[in-house]
Amino acid sequence: MKDYKSMTFEELAVAKREANDKLGELYVSAANRELKDDEKQTELNLSRELKMIKEAMSDIAIRENHDKALGDQRQEKLGEQFRKLLKGVRTNPGKAQREILLSPGNNSDGTSNVTANIDASGAIRLTIHDLIPTLHEGLDLPEGLNIVTGVTGNEIWPVSINDVEMEEVGEIEALSDQVLNFANITPTVRRCGLTVPVSNMAIDNAAFDLMAFVQSKFGIAFREYWAKKIYSRAEWSGNKGAFSNLSPIGVIKLGSGDEYKQILTAVAQFSDKGFFEGEVCLSMDRVTEAQLMATPKIKGAAGGFVIENGRCCGYRYTVSHFVNTELNASGKLVAGKGRYLEIGYYEWFAGQQHGDVRLTIDATSQAVSKKNITAVTINTAFSMTDLSIYINGAGGTTQAFACYAVMDADTPEVLASQHAVTVPKNGSKTVSAISNVAGAFITYAVTTALSGVSVTNAGVISAGTTAGTAVITVTASKQEGSSTVAIATDTITVTVPA
Repeated sequence: MKDYKSMTFEELAVAKREANDKLGELYVSAANRELKDDEKQTELNLSRELKMIKEAMSDIAIRENHDKALGDQRQEKLGEQFRKLLKGVRTNPGKAQREILLSPGNNSDGTSNVTANIDASGAIRLTIHDLIPTLHEGLDLPEGLNIVTGVTGNEIWPVSINDVEMEEVGEIEALSDQVLNFANITPTVRRCGLTVPVSNMAIDNAAFDLMAFVQSKFGIAFREYWAKKIYSRAEWSGNKGAFSNLSPIGVIKLGSGDEYKQILTAVAQFSDKGFFEGEVCLSMDRVTEAQLMATPKIKGAAGGFVIENGRCCGYRYTVSHFVNTELNASGKLVAGKGRYLEIGYYEWFAGQQHGDVRLTIDATSQAVSKKNITAVTINTAFSMTDLSIYINGAGGTTQAFACYAVMDADTPEVLASQHAVTVPKNGSKTVSAISNVAGAFITYAVTTALSGVSVTNAGVISAGTTAGTAVITVTASKQEGSSTVAIATDTITVTVPA
């Protein structure tokens, strides 16, 4: 007899249908006669099985209804607790607790909280990992990226930056001394936070689920923060993501007919360093994804598409519009002029939340009172560390992440690595550019002048003592006979701050 108590509801439904079918076949075969002894025994066994199946299905239904009721009660309780706390802060500012410490601890059964859940706050319970799910377009994070929460103390990753090699020498010849060098990687922790104003009328509304409201606001903000940092090529001043300020190392030409080969070759060339163990993950925007979904692996042949079955060329991939973003001259994240395909081994990127998560409530200061709101503020700290920067003697250059420019094969293009750069007075900055035309060469020229600003054909921008803005034009050209023909241009805005 099967163990129906351990089956799922779907498995029980299948078993019930099979038992009914067998019983029906038995009755059809004996429609015009009495059941034989062995058939009667079969009928009895099938009837018992059906009874046990129905009991097991009933138990599951009762249990699921009970769990749902408990979940509804818990959510209602949490929302009500939060409302009471906000009301207490507003009506009794001298007595109510205005700051809540959300700190990692053990689970209720005493076991170690290995998933770093935030367990208690007296008024509100948050699970930190719930703040970064994959629910919104452009905010889903790569599978290989692990974000550790509740980190305390100073962390150091010791890294071996070189190897030793065997030597072949003569019988009595001395061996050369070889030295193993090491380096340390330490995370740079930066404070992060946000404030959400909650209407006092909403607090007074008993039907309003404040718990879900505030958590959703915090959750979306944290997910967006991580997605921006991870995917954007922006030159961040704080926490830097895996692709921050990376220049493309090649071009993927769409419409060329060999996109499948291009992407496979790009991943192979980048990965051929002999040390990666994880699985590569690609990232792109939605338009590039759509084009690759409609691009056959082999032009003119029935061999499938570049993206099929949720994989790009057989590799995992994510989609985010942040892949094509950069910082403008005002320091705001905006859509850039180009498109990119990013390649990453995210096992080499350490994302961490440090220390406690503090939730502070302000309902009494003049700034919030005159607006009839209660301000809910969350403060914590994050660090982002690329652990591959010293591997194979890289000397501070990432070895686990790279990006390729994505361009149309039939349109000559040139793409600057950055379209807005800040160069300090008497300082310099190096930029680069890439073209989709084979044999093209790149030149740089100042086309909107600013005293002291110059650029070399190696992309080195220099500034003088004058503050202001200049524009540099990047040109891709080809030599045709004795003539040089410009085929595409791009521009870079240079800001020299006061």
